[in-house]
Amino acid sequence: MNFDMALLILCWQTACLSHNHENELLLPGATSATEAESAELDKIHDEVTPNASWDEFNSLYAGFKSASDRTKACVKALQSQSRDSKVLVINCMVRIANASHEDYNRTNISPEEYEFIKNVREQLGLG
Repeated sequence: MNFDMALLILCWQTACLSHNHENELLLPGATSATEAESAELDKIHDEVTPNASWDEFNSLYAGFKSASDRTKACVKALQSQSRDSKVLVINCMVRIANASHEDYNRTNISPEEYEFIKNVREQLGLG
């Protein structure tokens, strides 16, 4: 897996985390990702990973048995990246988390999103 795919997958996993209450429009067919989060992923793609293929993303994302396996593969792919690249990934994950108002949380980041981002940040050695 390359950097672009790892970044996009971790961002989308952030969007797809389950929340107790959704007060934004959900993406059609989605159980927790909002339209705002999907739009933000599109922006991140255009700004950060413009050469990444959505077909490759969809195939790679669906190819994992679980979210945990996906996360492990992404973290492994990012281990050799520079600190700046790892920080960029975390910042993009935060952008996704901030894209919609979930759980009536004023910061926009649900507890599930916060814990996931914190976990990935620690696994990447960013403390």
